[in-house]
This record gives sequence, structure tokens and C-alpha cells, in this order.
Amino acid sequence: MNPNPANLQPTRFWIALDVPDQKVAEQWMARFPNHKDYKVGMELFYRTGPDVIKKWIGEDGLSIFLDLKLHDIPRTVAAAISQLDELGVSLTTIHLMGGRAMCEAAVQARTQLSIVGVSVLTSLGNDDLTMIGISSNVADQVTRLAAIGRDTGLDGIVLSGQELIVLSPLWPGARFVVPGIRKAPDPSNDQKRVITPEKAVNYGATDLVIGRTLLQAKDPQATYQELTKLLQGGKKS
Repeated sequence: MNPNPANLQPTRFWIALDVPDQKVAEQWMARFPNHKDYKVGMELFYRTGPDVIKKWIGEDGLSIFLDLKLHDIPRTVAAAISQLDELGVSLTTIHLMGGRAMCEAAVQARTQLSIVGVSVLTSLGNDDLTMIGISSNVADQVTRLAAIGRDTGLDGIVLSGQELIVLSPLWPGARFVVPGIRKAPDPSNDQKRVITPEKAVNYGATDLVIGRTLLQAKDPQATYQELTKLLQGGKKS
């Protein structure tokens, strides 16, 4: 059952280029020549810098999700958002724990860039929240942070699939960006809250972020075809 029938956005599949440099990234791009959506995180961005990102967008026609998880005072985050907007990236992330004023500043600074808020990292569980002084459980904390993102005009939220089934009916039309995607037999590694791609799609995910499940697969091409077929089939009732 799809708990969010009002959210009719197609599910987008971002290949997470969690690799050390431009050469390795472009080797993976060459293996999937028809794929246009890639997520670039801190590791790769800090190595390549903005010029490579601009090339991938302008010359290669790629859509780049630049996952920098911005978290600073409102003015600094707003200035960073302006730079990313000018760079031409399609999507970026800010930490909802930065608060309402920071989120509002980010929204006001962008022109075309989509911004989603990071709620609770998928590497954290209830015990981790307790350790850092947060008394609520993960689901409650994600729900609370989602309200900040929704009320300040963000485009959506980054969350694990475990909270997706609860959140998707509460924010119609939002982008629900889900990392921690694992096929059933795959190890979870350092991710504590994972979900299969099938369940994520059925629960209302609009964006799947898939890295190790694809890049570390025994047969990446076969895995890519499986994922593409799943998304072409859409959400199941």
C-alpha cells in the first residue's frame, strides 16, 4: 500500500558518487552512459571543487545533487546557497537542526535550487540521540524537524525509510529523499536505519540515494537494470 497517494511525483534515482576523485567518478559515469542524476558528497566535492561540478552540469548535461549538509548561522548558509544556486546544482541539503531562521534564510537566498532538510542521519539510532541529549526517539525527532522544513518553505526532507511511512502523509507534495537503500541480502554497514528500494518506493519516496548497493555490487550493471525497472514500474498499490 502506498500511504501517500496524493504525492504523485515520480521516484528519482541518484547514484551516490562516494568515491575519492574525479577519475573514479567519471569511470562510473561511463558505465551508466544514459544516467543523468548523480549525488556528490563532501569527499568528492572537497577533492574536485566547483569547477568540475560546473563541467558535469554545463558540458555533460548531468543533474547534480550536491549533498553538503550545510549547518551554520543563517547569513553564512544563505551565502553558501547563493553560490550553489549560481553553480547550477539541482538539489542540496541543509541540517534542520540549524533551526527555523537558518532554513528561512536558505529559502530566501535560492532562486532555482531545490533544498531539502536533513533530519536525523541514518547512522544514528535512539541510543545515539539520548547520548547527545535528545530525549525523544528518532521518529518523533524526525517529525518535529520535518515541521520546521515544511513551515519554512523547504522542498522536502532527508529521512530514513523507517520514518517515511509516518511522514509522507503529513507533508503532501514534499520531496522525500531516502538514503540507506539496501537490497535485502546486503549488509547495513554503518547505516542503522535502512530500507529496501521496493519498500521506499511504496512508502512514498520521491528520491532514492543509492551508493554502495550499486557501486559494491558483484554485477553493477545487473543491479542498475533492476533498480531502473523498479522505478519505471512506479509505486505499487
